[in-house]
Amino acid sequence: MKKFIAVSVLAALPVFAQAQSNRLNPTADYALINGRVHTMDADSRVVSAVGIEGDKIVYVGEADGLKNVIGIGTEVIDLEGRMVLPGFVDGHIHAAAGGLIMLGVDLQTDDKDELFARIRQEVETSTDDVILGYGVRFNPWTDGNPTAAMLDEIESDRPVYFWTIDGHSAWVNSRALELAGIDKDTPETVPGFSFFERDADGNPTGWIVEIPAQMQVLTSLIDVTPDFMAEGVGQWLQRFAAAGITTVHDHGIQGMSQLEGFQMMADFEAKGELPVRFVGSYYWNDGNIDPLPGTIELREQFNSDLVQAQYLKINMDGGDDKWNALYVDPYNDKPDLVPDPIIPFDIVRDAVIRADAAGINVTCHCFGDLAVRTLLDAIETAIEVNPPRERAHKITHGTLIHPDDYARFAELGVIYDSSGAWMSLDPLLQTVSTSRLGVDRVQAMFPVNPIAEAGGVFSFGSDWPVSGYVSEYRPLMAIETGAMRQLRGRRDVAPLGGEAARLPLQLALEAHTINAAIGMGLQSSIGSLEVGKKADIVVLEQDLFQVEPGQISDVEVAYTIMNGQLTYEKPE
Repeated sequence: MKKFIAVSVLAALPVFAQAQSNRLNPTADYALINGRVHTMDADSRVVSAVGIEGDKIVYVGEADGLKNVIGIGTEVIDLEGRMVLPGFVDGHIHAAAGGLIMLGVDLQTDDKDELFARIRQEVETSTDDVILGYGVRFNPWTDGNPTAAMLDEIESDRPVYFWTIDGHSAWVNSRALELAGIDKDTPETVPGFSFFERDADGNPTGWIVEIPAQMQVLTSLIDVTPDFMAEGVGQWLQRFAAAGITTVHDHGIQGMSQLEGFQMMADFEAKGELPVRFVGSYYWNDGNIDPLPGTIELREQFNSDLVQAQYLKINMDGGDDKWNALYVDPYNDKPDLVPDPIIPFDIVRDAVIRADAAGINVTCHCFGDLAVRTLLDAIETAIEVNPPRERAHKITHGTLIHPDDYARFAELGVIYDSSGAWMSLDPLLQTVSTSRLGVDRVQAMFPVNPIAEAGGVFSFGSDWPVSGYVSEYRPLMAIETGAMRQLRGRRDVAPLGGEAARLPLQLALEAHTINAAIGMGLQSSIGSLEVGKKADIVVLEQDLFQVEPGQISDVEVAYTIMNGQLTYEKPE
């Protein structure tokens, strides 16, 4: 983990020379030359060389300028035309929760027969006391959610617990409900928000909605301790580095307390086993709790080089699949339904104003256009009543944004963050979302280009491990899908929003580098390759500007550098 570039990269890449200098105190430890270095700076410069000293960039430019920063002992590495970018920054992820959710059998399929075949195979081959799985999609279930009875036919002795693809529902068998003590007399965990779906007689069907009720069952089946979580999290951290990721913005620790989650990450850092910068948030989804004391406590306790608690994360609404996303116009299939926000609007507004006054930036789960508008209104009020400061408030998801609000992102300095891998007319949007919202609103989803054209800042955040259709953390897949507005393997389906909705490649790259850094308030230290910034770098085998947009995710990561240290090298 802590190997310097010279330890292993030089075995794979040719060393150009031991550079010489007459200076007594040379600075650069490493010089990368003969690359296609896309700096992502304000001028979008493309150069050929980068100099690194310790954890900082000390030179960016053409190779002939390196003579001012290199000396005896500087390792000069010939990139042989490879593409160099700032390390990828993920603006919305659940890195800690992934160690809990992404366990067991992968159930991401549209075919029910295939789904049940995978479940049967897991039951037959697993010796675990609890059968776990993840990725159950919504679109195959057009005639109602799956039930415990379906799972009971396959396994009735051991408890079965499967996470849905969005992480906000679960499918369990009767044994799981029994062990958790859930029956017709069990009160709903959070009435109207997190509950157990029930039949006509009030008996739980085996379908569980939202995290509080999900955890009520899961913690009855397994001992969710920090040690249990850390094993899975550690494995995924290495995969992030292999994908070129150097910084993540965690939007909510689940499965353990927020304090335990941050401490787990701090322990990884202390042991030298954290290959990414971890910027976290205080997760708030209960209007009866004042979020500021908890946010401030975390900020004071966790503020190291790699682990920082910075943001207040607000949960405003849910999603269209459960009819609990908030929209300006009614649902097509339930026009009389007026869902409540997770936290009342007036309480959200008050919290945003007080957080802003305390110098705390907020990030908000705003799925529908009414949720987006409400958060923009709250931020606008905060700007009006509080003293000026450098702000980095962020709206995440924004699957639908009303056209009247496009320009407000730039006007208010609010970052728009959403998931590139979601930006296609996938089977979920074709079925569930179209039924809920109609074709026109679905085609208007993810309005990145008009917001960017109005001067707004757009960033990519994977929301891994949760999703609407496919769980995906790899930045190159997000960039490809955003640039195509089509999902890999589904090119026969027209681009979501039409050709005009496709993201320019430069914007897509900025969205996973400098713009995501802006969305975390870290643009002065990461996100672009500039002198004085952290040496966070990803090297790709090919220049993405010379690759067909539909083949971007085929390009391999050669290696990843974070803080001037190698965190990933492609195997030979």
